[in-house]
Amino acid sequence: MDGRSESQVDTLDKNHAQDTSRRTTLDDAVNGYRLFLGRYPANSQELLAAADCRPGEFISYFLLRGEFISNVVNRLADGSSLPHAELAPQMDEGLARWASGTVPLTGASRNALSASRSWRFWILTMLRDPDFTGFLPPQVLEWWRSARIAERIATVELVATRQLIGEIADGGSGQISGWCANPQDFNERIVLELFLGSRFIGVAHCMHFVPGLAERIGGRGEHGFSFRIPALHDDLTSRGTYLSVRDAHSKKPFGSDIYIKTNLQESIGDISQILAMLKGIKQAIGNIEQHLPHAVSRIAPTLDAYAALRAEGLLESNRRGPDTGAERLQASAAASVVNVVVMVPADDCAPLRQLIASLGRQSHPAWTLTVLTPDEPPPNSELAALLAPLRDGGQAVRASAGELPRLITTHPRLRDAGGHLVVEGGGALREDALAVFLAALASAHVAYSDHDVEIDRQNGRDGEVIPVFKPDFDPVTLLAYDCLGPMVALSSEAMLKVFALENGTPPGDLHDLSLRLADCIAHADIRHISSILYTVRKTLGFHAGFAVPRLLSGNVGAVRSWVQRNGLEAVVRPLQILSGTTDPDSRTLVEPCAIDVRPSALPSVSVIVPTRNSPVLLRNCLDSLLRVRQDYRAPMQIIVIDHQNEDPDSVGLLEAMRTQRGIEVMPYQGAFNWAVMNNLAASMAQGEVLAFLNDDTVAASNDWLRRAVATLALPEVGVVGARLLYRDGSVQHGGVVTSREQGAVHEALGARSDDGGYLGRNLIMRSAAAVTGACLVTRRSTFEAVQGFDPSRPVNWNDIVYCLAVRKTGLRVVYDPEVCLYHYESKTRGYLYGQSSRDVHQNDLRRMREEWGDMLDDPYHNRNFARMAAPFSRLAY
Repeated sequence: MDGRSESQVDTLDKNHAQDTSRRTTLDDAVNGYRLFLGRYPANSQELLAAADCRPGEFISYFLLRGEFISNVVNRLADGSSLPHAELAPQMDEGLARWASGTVPLTGASRNALSASRSWRFWILTMLRDPDFTGFLPPQVLEWWRSARIAERIATVELVATRQLIGEIADGGSGQISGWCANPQDFNERIVLELFLGSRFIGVAHCMHFVPGLAERIGGRGEHGFSFRIPALHDDLTSRGTYLSVRDAHSKKPFGSDIYIKTNLQESIGDISQILAMLKGIKQAIGNIEQHLPHAVSRIAPTLDAYAALRAEGLLESNRRGPDTGAERLQASAAASVVNVVVMVPADDCAPLRQLIASLGRQSHPAWTLTVLTPDEPPPNSELAALLAPLRDGGQAVRASAGELPRLITTHPRLRDAGGHLVVEGGGALREDALAVFLAALASAHVAYSDHDVEIDRQNGRDGEVIPVFKPDFDPVTLLAYDCLGPMVALSSEAMLKVFALENGTPPGDLHDLSLRLADCIAHADIRHISSILYTVRKTLGFHAGFAVPRLLSGNVGAVRSWVQRNGLEAVVRPLQILSGTTDPDSRTLVEPCAIDVRPSALPSVSVIVPTRNSPVLLRNCLDSLLRVRQDYRAPMQIIVIDHQNEDPDSVGLLEAMRTQRGIEVMPYQGAFNWAVMNNLAASMAQGEVLAFLNDDTVAASNDWLRRAVATLALPEVGVVGARLLYRDGSVQHGGVVTSREQGAVHEALGARSDDGGYLGRNLIMRSAAAVTGACLVTRRSTFEAVQGFDPSRPVNWNDIVYCLAVRKTGLRVVYDPEVCLYHYESKTRGYLYGQSSRDVHQNDLRRMREEWGDMLDDPYHNRNFARMAAPFSRLAY
């Protein structure tokens, strides 16, 4: 700003020649805030200030506000996202009609804006329009010039928001189909103009769902179109002509011209019609099969609907979990006492009070409360008052943590207990929770369940309820935070084993207890109940530091003890991970531990990179690997698979790298088969560890290989996968989620690199169902044990099948976010569209179901999430 205050709007020349006699309404005021400032009026005073004005005054009111410069002009100039994007992903039709009829614009600008709903394009076009600036009163125009707004936005490239991607195909019989999207703004509706020669024949609106497209490029996949050439143009198509396509917005060509000729011989006309009908029926069936899951995924509610659905009793997560119901208990088990062991916080008894109240409502009435405190609570304390009636009735015991083993073996009520529910702090149990935990312990030594967290913000905002849906038992996630608690059910045997570790020193908290369980109890005996069995309440104060809900935490000291027990050397440090970073009101925080294993000696490694005619990508990849080799403190072999490289630059690069930099080149002739060529390279590799890498990857840190090899040294780890980022820093791969319904889907696809994702999953080390072969690190011995990659899968699924085969041997596949590389697989990479590609995908998926069955059910993707949506995004109910 040039020092002009917002009150100076009132001093504008209200008789300016270009103003009309029309006065603005309240509706105009609301739309003005949305269009110019990207928000709604904050109060009635703001609303009234923009109403009952002449048009020149009205527009000037918004331009002269300080936030117009700071939140709109500045963001346009530096390429940041506009506040409008927080209001809505794109401009709605109603606002577009209002703006087109109200804001003074040239005819050319109106035509350009008619095909766009991009906020960025609308604002830039409007501010650059000569009719718009010419309409401003003299005083405002003077300010506009002094603020150099035109110069500041003149360098902003409009074309950057119009780099369209997609493809077009001729389906025959005059049917044209394809897809088109703007990767900078997936919400923009693209309109294409179609021409036969120079003749305009119609427009196509790119708004239909394309199966699988969202997984490839991001967005929601609603960018497809289908267009049938009208019969009135048969005079052109029968002779043969070229179909060209233009972007209706920029008038620039889109894609390559397609030669169209429909003069089929009359003798085969009837056969053609029959084939077209059969093809149409097949496409219709395929569309139904593909669109129905998409429709279901859209119907499935998002996480923020959890509280409302819970209140209506509509969620599966709030019903009894499978095979854990109380009806399975024998009469003797139903009478068993459940010992509820509470680690009481020193400063707050409210959670304990909620726990005791919920115990009184349990369908399983036989329980005893054991409260662990270092000393007997003072007689006049709140804790003593809470325990007094229960202790008088013989239903509560107070003990120190160190006394617990003796207590559960000698106390007449506890020595025959059916199980022990260890609780950190407290919370409210579901009415059948004890019965469900006890039923699970009938066939396991440890049981834990999902839970939810009720948030009381105490700052005038409504409370919220956040579900904590946990993975099946994963000792790797457990190194980050306590993914079992804050309530865990144990058999007496498990409880005694936990206390026997660390020379009888009792666990310091539930994370410590859970890590000990991972060491002394067979993992098959640790049962996850995928049902919400209890609720934890948390209060957030006014201070900004406490305004974000904390869902899960890790204990650095407990992880360090685990490291020592397992004979490892590692650095353990605390982290803070925010999720939902684009919406401050929906952010959550997890506070995990990060572990960096430091082996005394690193193994030798062979890095294998297939390539064909991609000299620029390969040079970047190899330069990056050479820097990694300098830092890696052990032998590192680099093998490039030369798959019939013909490009002179590629041939020259390979020869130079071989002779000058010591990189080995393995020729490969024949059809592309990713599995076969990598298996051959692995057979000539010398390293103890094999790292398979795409030629379009570049290290984000030279330490990635050391980190991957160190993570591979953790117990029971057979494969390590990386966090892969697109060029713009968004996530391309954060592990793979598998299911019978979708097959294999990249987790965190398109997420911001600093967004932790659900429960911080994007940024913590954890087990995964599979990882991509674009960066896959594994031991040679493991690779040979499962006979390498499946050569019967030349292109797709080979990396997924390898991971499943490794998991079948009992080893784990681990996603490590600190093994980070850029993957220059473009968001704009072509994607097959049409029935043939759907057939290929369905056939592959059918084969996967037949060969791998239950192993496709990802144990780390909680069943309370919808399977036909992006992982961890929508609820199943």
